[in-house]
Amino acid sequence: MDWFAAPHALLSHLPVATGLLLPWALLAAQRPGRGIRAWWTVSRYLGWLGLGGLLLSLLSGFFSLPGLGLVPAQRVSLRLLGGAGPESLLLRHVLLGSCSLLLGGAALWAMNRPRKEHQSLGLLALVLGLLWSVLLVLTGDRGHGLAHLQKRTAAPPVPAAVPVPTAPTVRVPTTARDPEAQAPLRALDYAALQPVHPDPVKSLAHGGRWIRAWVSPEAAAAYRAGGTLPLGTLVVLSSQEDRWGRPGPEVGPLYALEIQAAGPSLTFYWPRVPAERRREVAGADRAYWRGGDTQLEACRTCHAAGPADPAKRSRWRPARRND
Repeated sequence: MDWFAAPHALLSHLPVATGLLLPWALLAAQRPGRGIRAWWTVSRYLGWLGLGGLLLSLLSGFFSLPGLGLVPAQRVSLRLLGGAGPESLLLRHVLLGSCSLLLGGAALWAMNRPRKEHQSLGLLALVLGLLWSVLLVLTGDRGHGLAHLQKRTAAPPVPAAVPVPTAPTVRVPTTARDPEAQAPLRALDYAALQPVHPDPVKSLAHGGRWIRAWVSPEAAAAYRAGGTLPLGTLVVLSSQEDRWGRPGPEVGPLYALEIQAAGPSLTFYWPRVPAERRREVAGADRAYWRGGDTQLEACRTCHAAGPADPAKRSRWRPARRND
């Protein structure tokens, strides 16, 4: 499954290996005389292998970009070439790979020119092949650096302080951090609330997903009627991704609204974002927005007064099948 999910790192070994091996075959193919044709074959074989591997690597890298979260949000410009961040490194990697594809085609053409049995492969094939090998190795090196990019910050030297006698301090034992401290526990327990409708309905306002509404039992009647909800009311929308016009097996995010004294408090929780939907959450593989998070600005606009008007709520249910 890992290979199907990210084949770019594996396929990139083909052009890099070509960049390391091709110069030796090209140099051996420069000697004119009998028996030189075998080195033609080796050079041409490595050339086709490198060009095919490079093309597959470029395609796999292009299709894996949305899931990596490395595509720069700002407009791509040549100023990124001099930077040290992941966007700049990615741009240099892509440009080197594209140039390698063009130069590889020229080198392969030069290696496959008609030659007599006793002639060498030619100086043009040697020069283009060596330049192509250098570009292939540089492209692989930039890709390796991109995959192992680490942010290192050098701490300034701290001058030695003169020890000053102080009173002994009593260390208070620290408790281990609760791994669920950042989880919306009330929203996760939505099944304990009262469902508003038994079947999922499709909501275009919530990404075209199929949703079910769950409300605190004491506020269910007011929610259905569109009245004012009492303080402490919790409304949760569980969602499922659409699949062929019906609720699919892929679970979507949770949308929660809690009525507080200061106004409605919103929560958006998506514990595992599929790779094809990460563009909706700025490339993140997990999203947890709550309170005054800027990502909830559009939600706050629609729910400034609480739940949506009953007349505007979704009622599109999938057609029942009698099979």
